[in-house]
Amino acid sequence: MIRARRVWATAIAVLTVAGVSPAVAYAQPQPPHVTPVTAANDDDLPPGWQITNTEGEQALEWRSPRPVPVGDARVEFHADGKLVGVPEPEKDGRTFRLPLSDARTSDLADLQVLASGRRLDQKADGARDRRSPSAAKPPAKLPAGSVDPGKPGTYRTVTGEYALDSIRLPGLSAPVEMRGVVVAPKDAKGKRPVALFLHGRHSTCYVPGSDQPDIDWPCAKGAKPIPSHRGYLRDQELLASQGYVTVSISANGINGQDGNIEDAGAQARSSLVRTHLARWADWAAKPATAPAAVRKAPKADLSRVLLVGHSRGGEGVNRAAMDSLY
Repeated sequence: MIRARRVWATAIAVLTVAGVSPAVAYAQPQPPHVTPVTAANDDDLPPGWQITNTEGEQALEWRSPRPVPVGDARVEFHADGKLVGVPEPEKDGRTFRLPLSDARTSDLADLQVLASGRRLDQKADGARDRRSPSAAKPPAKLPAGSVDPGKPGTYRTVTGEYALDSIRLPGLSAPVEMRGVVVAPKDAKGKRPVALFLHGRHSTCYVPGSDQPDIDWPCAKGAKPIPSHRGYLRDQELLASQGYVTVSISANGINGQDGNIEDAGAQARSSLVRTHLARWADWAAKPATAPAAVRKAPKADLSRVLLVGHSRGGEGVNRAAMDSLY
């Protein structure tokens, strides 16, 4: 049966600050019995939809006219304003299939494909659903501070990367990589605060020369990991110029395996964040054991840690902050 996931919504979490109050979307209870669907054949379904039969198992299938980008929001089938179920994506990134034995309703009227409330499919007349939530009212402007955090600081920066042995995390069958890109202030004196970045849920692998990425893990033969952890380089350089030691870590191994995990991989991301920080604590105590990219940086002050993430990376760093507090 279908499992809903808990979503911890956050953008930035600071390790040393308590009182985090994430929003939680709780799973809806499953009905004990579902009657056969009312749509008897494909003629009863909108364009792009069909009912398939593979080895005696019927499934509700929707095929998108274009690839659906990988994201943090799960794709859901809805009918008549109610959740039908969470389909499984196929390798092509366009086809989504839900066994009818897992459907929560027998009524397939007004079928829709939604992701975080956003309509993905087209209406029968070919027009897209243009409904959108009303724009949020911007908060009142605060007085300008004496220091502009978006302005580069006085330090020059140095950049490097490290790759450690992969680790195993509970709930994941394949080991997860331990990779990080480090940007730090050059010639900064004393211990420096640390900023750790965690990227969101994106495609994990690509084949050189192809424009069709996938979300497998480990990457198939001939494919290479997508270096999503390098996407924060501009922000890292900014903070490093202001005196922070920064590291952005890779989470492809979790992104490629979190599809059927109850918490969407939040606990695994927390474990990955805390494992990296534990290594940094070891390196601060024994600098000679650190990778070259870390040795080039000033000594890290693990009592002052800023965690930054977006999308599921935000969920992960928020979870890591709470796990560290408790």
